[in-house]
Amino acid sequence: MLYEEFLNGTGAVDNQASYNEYKRVEAFYMACDAMTKEDVYRMAKVETVAQHEAKMKKARKAELEWVTENIIPAAAFIRGMSEKQDYFRKNFTYTSDCGNIFEIREVKEINGRSVVLYEFWANGKKLDTSGCGYGLLPSAEFPSYRADWHDKSLKELEDLFGYIA
Repeated sequence: MLYEEFLNGTGAVDNQASYNEYKRVEAFYMACDAMTKEDVYRMAKVETVAQHEAKMKKARKAELEWVTENIIPAAAFIRGMSEKQDYFRKNFTYTSDCGNIFEIREVKEINGRSVVLYEFWANGKKLDTSGCGYGLLPSAEFPSYRADWHDKSLKELEDLFGYIA
């Protein structure tokens, strides 16, 4: 039995956990002469594509809610992760693990770029930043210009940014 057949037969999402489960049930399939592929598909414990997409949809919604409540720390994180990928970007973009696409778009620069004003976009829609007290986000409010803090612990991040949900 091929891995591709296993994915099609079970409807599993293609990830490391599914591959590990494939290796486990393939051993049974190869050891038993009377076992059919359908028996293997029923025996496998995998996350289906529909289950995975439902989980990602819920995670995207929760992440978007957190970002709208914590605009400045989120903007700093997105800026840092974007600079880590490419330091010379004009607009900072970051795609999260669950599929949200965040962008901080430059709108205006003041005093020779000493302060730059940005709009915050998520999944192609402009976010309302008035809740943090700004119409546009000034670059001076981003706590870090570097991305070397991405591997800090939750306690260290809370010390930098305040409470993190």
